[in-house]
Amino acid sequence: MPQTIVFFVETRTDEQSVALCRWVDHFYEQGKRVQVVASSSVAAQHLDQLMWTFAQGSFIPHRIGSSGQPGLAVEPVIITVGEAPVKGAAVVLSDGPLSLDFMQGFDTVVHFVLLDDAEKRLNSRSLWQAARERGIQVNHIAYVSKGRVFPSIPK
Repeated sequence: MPQTIVFFVETRTDEQSVALCRWVDHFYEQGKRVQVVASSSVAAQHLDQLMWTFAQGSFIPHRIGSSGQPGLAVEPVIITVGEAPVKGAAVVLSDGPLSLDFMQGFDTVVHFVLLDDAEKRLNSRSLWQAARERGIQVNHIAYVSKGRVFPSIPK
């Protein structure tokens, strides 16, 4: 299995969902299978709706599902509630924290560092340190002002 790489992407709380959708769109355009882990059923529904509307002209085929559910094999993007791995997913993004053990089941992980939440920012710093101690490759993506939610996404 290839080494896991974790992108620590700085954003603000009110921009996180759109940033998540843009990253999902990027990986979908690359032909990668993507899992989005939502922190709750309500969050999953919100992300489901947002993936249809976050950008004019965008279309990300996706569905809310759970590990082992019939029909998931055909969808390139699956939204799950909690850490339930989806077979074949190479990329994982989340609206909340994920465990390092779960992250290491993917080639690419996108973790959002919420700049306007001191506690979550501190938790992200701890996750960065723990990932480095495990030998996981980490990359920092600095915040770019609202309107351009992320800088150029690495290939």
